[in-house]
Amino acid sequence: MAKKHFEQGTVGGKEELLRAIDASSGDDKWALIRRYMIENGRDMSMTSFDVIAGDGTFQTGTVTLFPDAPRWTGEEKIKYLEAYVEGGPVNGYLDRAAKQLAFEYLMLGRTEDATRALDRTEQRLSGSYDNQKRELKFTRANIYADTNEPETADRLLNELSERSNRQDTYLTDKIAKLKARIVEQRDDTASSVSGTIKKSDGTLMPGVGVYLRSSRDIYHSLLDSEPYLTLTDSEGNFTFKGVAPGSYVIYIGLNFEQIDGWTRPANNNEEWIDVRGGEQLTRDITLQRLIQLRAPVDQQVITGETVRFEWEPFEGAAYYKLNGTFPVENGSVGFQIKDHIEPNSIELPLETLYGVATGYSYKKFGDKELPDPSNLLGFADSSSRFSWSVEAYDAGGKLLTRSNGYRLNEKTMGHLPFFYLKARTLTDADRLLLEGRMDEALIAYKADYARNDQDHHSLRMIVKLLGINATDKKQPFDAGSLTYLEKLASVDDSGNVLASLIDHYGSVGNWPLVDQYYGMLKDARQGKVESYTQAYYGTLLLKQGRVQEGEAQLRQAQKNDPSNQFIGSYIACVLYLSGDLDQAEELARQYPERSYYDKANPDWSKLVHELAEESRDANDESYFLKLQEALRVGFNGDQARIEDWMAASDNAAMRAFVLELSKVD
Repeated sequence: MAKKHFEQGTVGGKEELLRAIDASSGDDKWALIRRYMIENGRDMSMTSFDVIAGDGTFQTGTVTLFPDAPRWTGEEKIKYLEAYVEGGPVNGYLDRAAKQLAFEYLMLGRTEDATRALDRTEQRLSGSYDNQKRELKFTRANIYADTNEPETADRLLNELSERSNRQDTYLTDKIAKLKARIVEQRDDTASSVSGTIKKSDGTLMPGVGVYLRSSRDIYHSLLDSEPYLTLTDSEGNFTFKGVAPGSYVIYIGLNFEQIDGWTRPANNNEEWIDVRGGEQLTRDITLQRLIQLRAPVDQQVITGETVRFEWEPFEGAAYYKLNGTFPVENGSVGFQIKDHIEPNSIELPLETLYGVATGYSYKKFGDKELPDPSNLLGFADSSSRFSWSVEAYDAGGKLLTRSNGYRLNEKTMGHLPFFYLKARTLTDADRLLLEGRMDEALIAYKADYARNDQDHHSLRMIVKLLGINATDKKQPFDAGSLTYLEKLASVDDSGNVLASLIDHYGSVGNWPLVDQYYGMLKDARQGKVESYTQAYYGTLLLKQGRVQEGEAQLRQAQKNDPSNQFIGSYIACVLYLSGDLDQAEELARQYPERSYYDKANPDWSKLVHELAEESRDANDESYFLKLQEALRVGFNGDQARIEDWMAASDNAAMRAFVLELSKVD
C-alpha cells in the first residue's frame, strides 16, 4: 500500500514509503531502495538537473519512472544511499548507488565525502566488476580535476592507464580527454573563466551545474561530452581553467528546489564571453526573485474596451516590458505587447492588443499542415485563454528579473497570469480561419474590408494571410498585396508591418520609399529600432553609395547586437571612410562574429590583418583607392559584378574580404 500511495502521489505517500523502508531488513530493504531511489536517480551525470538555464532559455529535463510520485530531497536520499553503499549487496546497483551518493554530496559541497564513498565502493566490488571499479576510479579523478587537485587526478588516471582494458575504448577516450584537460589547467598562461553563483538575498548556491558552452554547441541539447562542465563548491564558486579561445555562454543546472520562485535574469544573445589567449575572466551569476502579478489574473474575463495590467514594482527597474502568450497546438507562443513602460502598470486599448505581431506556427488539419489559426488571430480570438508576463530592466537595458518562471508551491505560486478577452465576437471570416479554410477566410476578410475600410481587424488578417502565401511560395509581394500592406502601415501605429515594406522596396531599389518607411518605423519605435532592422537599413544605404550614413546606422546597431551579425559591413565602412586598418582590426577583435550551428563564420580580424599585410607588401600608394573600389563592389551586392571584379583583381586578401562582405546577411 505504501508503494502504491507513493507511485500515485497520494498525500503522505512519501512518508509511508520511508516508514516501510525503515521497517524492512535484508533483501526487502535493498529492493525498496533500489526500486524507488537508485533506479530513479542520477548517476553522476553533470547534465541531469531538473532545469538547465541558459541565456534566456530554460529547459526542463527530468525523466522519472513515477511521474506522479513526490520528489526525494538530497538529504532524504543520502541516508539510504549511505546504507546501501556500506551494506547493500555487491551487484550492478552498488556502483550506481555510490555515484548517486557522491553526486548528492557534491550538491552540498561535501567533496571529501563524495570521493570517500566512491573509493569505499571500489574496494567492496570484486574482480568480476572490473569495469564498474574503473568507472568509479575515473569518477574520483574527474572530481579531483574539478576541485583543483590535478596531481591526485593524474595519479588515478595513470593507475587506470596501467591496467587498461583495450575493449573499453569509451573509458580510454574519456581518460585521454581528462588528461588533456589537466595539462591545460596547469598552463598558467592559458585562459580561465571563474565566478560565483548566489541568490540576490545573499544565499550561496553549492552544487549548481555550470557549463561553459561554445557558440557551436548552444543550439543542441547539453551533452556530458562537452569540454567545460563542473559543479559549484560549498561557497558557490566555479572555475574553468585552460579555456580555448572562442565565444562562450555560461549555462547553469538547477534542481527545482533551487529555482522555485527565482529566475536567472538573462536574455538570448546577451551573455557572451569572448575568450582570448591568456585571460582570467570573471562572470558572477545572481538569481533574482520572480515578480508577482496583480491584474488581470486568475482567469479574469475582460469585457470592456481596455485592459489594465499591473504588477509589483522591482527595486532598481528603470522600465518594464509587457509580454503576452497565445495557446497553440501542443504548447504556447509568446510575443511582446509593449516595451519601455516606466510605471508598474499600464492600461491599454484592446485594439493595441489585437494589433500585436504574432508570427505563425503550424497545426494539423486532416492530412495538411496549416498555420495555426489561434496564433494568427492572436488576442482577437475571443475563444482563447491568454496569459501575460513582465520583465524588469535597468536604465542600460540589462534584464533584472521577470515574472514568468518556476513556481512550484503555495508560497511561491502567487496569482495565475491567465485572462480572457470577450469584448469582440468572432466574425464569419474568423470562423472559417479557425476551421482551417484559409483561402475562404482570406476572401471573406477582403469582402469585410471592402464593405468597411475602418475594419482594421480584417485588414490585419488580410496582411497576415498574404504574407504566409508569399513566404510559402517564396515570392515577393505582388502589387495587390502591397496595397494592403501600405494601407495597414498608414493606420497601425505599432509599426509592425513597416519592416516588410522596407525589405520589399529595398529588394527592388526604391530608395525614397525605403527612407520613408524607415522614418515611419523610427517614429513608431520612439527612435529605438530593432538592431537587425537598423543594420539592414544601413546596408541598403551602402548599396546607394551613402556610406557615411550607412556607417552611422551600422555603428549604432552594433552597440545593440550581441550576435555581431553585421560586423563585417561595419568594418568595411570604417575601411572605406578612413582606411584605418588598425581601427578595423580592433573592431574585429572586439566584436567577433559568432559561429552558430557549427557554421564557420568569417574571422574578420584575420581578414583585416591579411589586408594590412597585403597593403605593406604592395608598397603601392594606390592600394587604398583599389580597396575603396573593391568595397563599393561589395556594398552593391550585385553577384555578377562581384564575380567580374574578383576575376580581374590581383589582390588575394582584398578578394577574400569582398567575398565575405558579399555574404553578410
